[in-house]
Amino acid sequence: ETAGVIDGSTLVVKKTFPSYTDDKVLMPKADYTFKVEADSSANGIDEKSGLEIKQGILDKLETTKNVSYTNEVKPGNKEQSVNFDFSVVDFSNVGIYRYKVSEKNDGVKGVTYDTKKWTVDVYVVEKEGKFVPSYIVSTETGSDKKPIVFNNSFATTSLEVKKRVTGNAGDKTKDFKFKLLLKPNEHFIAGQKLPLMKISNGKQERLEVTIGVPFEFDLKDNEKIQLDKLPIGISYQVEEVSKNKDKYSTRATLQQGKGEARDYVLDSEQETNDSKDIIVVTNKRDTQVPTG
Repeated sequence: ETAGVIDGSTLVVKKTFPSYTDDKVLMPKADYTFKVEADSSANGIDEKSGLEIKQGILDKLETTKNVSYTNEVKPGNKEQSVNFDFSVVDFSNVGIYRYKVSEKNDGVKGVTYDTKKWTVDVYVVEKEGKFVPSYIVSTETGSDKKPIVFNNSFATTSLEVKKRVTGNAGDKTKDFKFKLLLKPNEHFIAGQKLPLMKISNGKQERLEVTIGVPFEFDLKDNEKIQLDKLPIGISYQVEEVSKNKDKYSTRATLQQGKGEARDYVLDSEQETNDSKDIIVVTNKRDTQVPTG
C-alpha cells in the first residue's frame, strides 16, 4: 500500500502523543473524538481517473469515533487507532466521494489538541451491480497523501514547598510536620503515584506521593519538597500540622510563575496551571529577654 492510500473500504485514523517519552509522567484520563463530515465544497473531475468528485454521503456511516486513554497508558502504548467503515454507505454511483476528518477539542486542561483537517477521498466503483468503495486516499489539507495521524501533547507543571524558620528564638534544627494532599478528579484518579523529591543540604531523597492519600513529611529550615511532574488541572492542599505551636507564628505565601508572592491559607485547595507554584511556610519565634 502507498502511504495515505488504503485498499478497500476501511479508513484507519491514528492518534498519538509524539513528545510523551517519560513514564514517570501521568497520561491524563480522557476520551478523544474523531469526526467525519461531508466536504460540501467537493466538485469537478479528477484528472487521473476521470471520475467525478462529489460531496461525501454520510447516511449509515458512523461519523464519530472515540479513543480512550487512562492514567495507566505509558509511552510504549500511547498510539491508538479507530476504523471508519465506508462499506455500509449506500453510494449512488461511481465517483470520488470527498470527506473531511478532524479531532474535536474537548478542552481537557493541559492538553494541546491537533487542529489539522484531513481530506479523505473514497473511490467508488461498480462491482456485481453494487457501488462499492475500492480504495481510500487521505491527504493532510494542502499537502501529500499520507495516513491520518492526530498528534496531541500535554504539559505538566511543578510545585515546591519550602520551610523558613526566623526570629531570635527560631530553632533551625527542628522538624516541622507537613501534609500534602493531591485531590483526585476525572482526569487523574485516586491511587496513581507521582515522583516527589525532598531536598535538604543539597541532598536529594526520591519519594512518591499517591493521589488521594495524604502524604506526610517533615521539613527543617531551608529544606523543601519538589514535584516537577505534576499534572495541570489537579488540585492540591498543603498543611503544616504543627503550625502556630510552641510560640511560633506561622505564615505561608504562594508564588505562581513570575507573579508576586501572596498569602496562602494553609490546607486550602489550589488548582495547578502551567505556572510553577512555590509555597514558602515561615515559622517565626521571638522571645523577649526577661528583665527585672
